[in-house]
Amino acid sequence: MTFYNLLSSILSYVFTVIIYLFIFGVIRLIYLDVKKMSRFESDSVNVSGVATASLRTLPTKKALENPLKKRYMIYGEAIIGRNKSCDVSLREKFVSAQHVRIWYEDGEWLLEDLGSRNGTTINGQRIAHRVILDPQDEISVGGIRFVFEL
Repeated sequence: MTFYNLLSSILSYVFTVIIYLFIFGVIRLIYLDVKKMSRFESDSVNVSGVATASLRTLPTKKALENPLKKRYMIYGEAIIGRNKSCDVSLREKFVSAQHVRIWYEDGEWLLEDLGSRNGTTINGQRIAHRVILDPQDEISVGGIRFVFEL
């Protein structure tokens, strides 16, 4: 067996392994994508047992410093605020660093203001204590308005 035959055999095995690794990677990406999409079930509790809801952004009258997403997903619990570490980060000057908390407990979605300076309103009413959220409630956080959806 010559050197070139040996090199050819080794390279063919290496190439075969690379192809199998590529196929495995593609299958893994498809699996993770399908798993991620299952979180967007229409029920309040998804397949993995985590309660899901969303906040749909409503148009504002004033110009914002940073663009907002059209929808923010909530998986079990979310802190909304200006801080980058918040689950929903709103980089606006009237939003406190940790403004409001939304979470799922005992079959209900709850919301509480975390001592923000500008307060939080639900359907135009300023809240002082934790509140049970209903679908289609309008939540205002530092002048940014959302609709709570299941």
